Amino acid sequence: MGYKIYAPKPICDSGMRALKEKGFEFIGTGEGSPEDLKKYVPEADVIIARVHFFGDELLATAKHLKMVMVHGVGYQDHIVCEDAAKRGIYVSYSPYGNYRTVAEGCAALTMAMTCNICQYDKGVRTPKGIRPRMRMELEGATIGLLGVGNIARAYAEKMYYGMGCKIVGYKRTHDDTVPYYIHMLDSMDEVFKVSDVVSLHIPGEPKYKGMINKYHFDLMKDGSYFVNTARNVLVNNDDLYDALKSGHLAGAAADVDYSEHPDGQKLLELDNFINTPHAMAFSEESLERSGNNCVQEICRTMLDGKPPVYWANREGFVPQK
Repeated sequence: MGYKIYAPKPICDSGMRALKEKGFEFIGTGEGSPEDLKKYVPEADVIIARVHFFGDELLATAKHLKMVMVHGVGYQDHIVCEDAAKRGIYVSYSPYGNYRTVAEGCAALTMAMTCNICQYDKGVRTPKGIRPRMRMELEGATIGLLGVGNIARAYAEKMYYGMGCKIVGYKRTHDDTVPYYIHMLDSMDEVFKVSDVVSLHIPGEPKYKGMINKYHFDLMKDGSYFVNTARNVLVNNDDLYDALKSGHLAGAAADVDYSEHPDGQKLLELDNFINTPHAMAFSEESLERSGNNCVQEICRTMLDGKPPVYWANREGFVPQK
């Protein structure tokens, strides 16, 4: 009998078929209640993580577990890498699965904000209607990137070539692979000061909780915009609310499911705030790419005996005996 894979939320059909053809056995597929996790995690050799979090107490029950394969890029949402590393459990993720789709969504949110699309759509459906209002033209505007990973670069490419924007960015470490059209700045503060639109692309690690706050919003130009297609944890939502309510920021958008994050729900009261429910990664193409990456990484590690290509918890990893 082959290795057992627990996928509380399954991957694409082609990925599931490919793994079965390689001899893997799926257990508890689609069953993701807290009781299901307690039942199937102890039996699994591999876990595919899409929406669930696997804490250290749960990992302690996983006597056969060798790998947690994260379907997307945000592995911080699903596991603490150090918890898995000390138990000799590989954590891998899918950095090239959904970046194009999310970048398109980020571009769409940027245009919806700056063109007042949502306000107009809502206003024209009321008895009073809505009058045209002034907007910012994107050609020649400065887009500021906080983080310059795959999503940020794809978004920057679309805004630079497609809309004629200037692009600036900041990341903590030097990177020679940054495209020429992204002008790197020396600090995050500089990005906030010079940008007409600031776009957030920093990993959603708990240690970064509330790192974007009143201090940064105050640095921004009057009438500028803020977009978050990263994670809710990074933003102080009370401070963002105040910046929007006061009119200092003309608008903001976030791809965050606020049913899971009550601290940000009051943002939904504002007509200059656009929200999508953590949905920008969903396309048939992105799900197929992410699923294929899962197949490749699982087979490489479990069948070929090699560490994952996209090994997220290399530091402090203690091999299983």
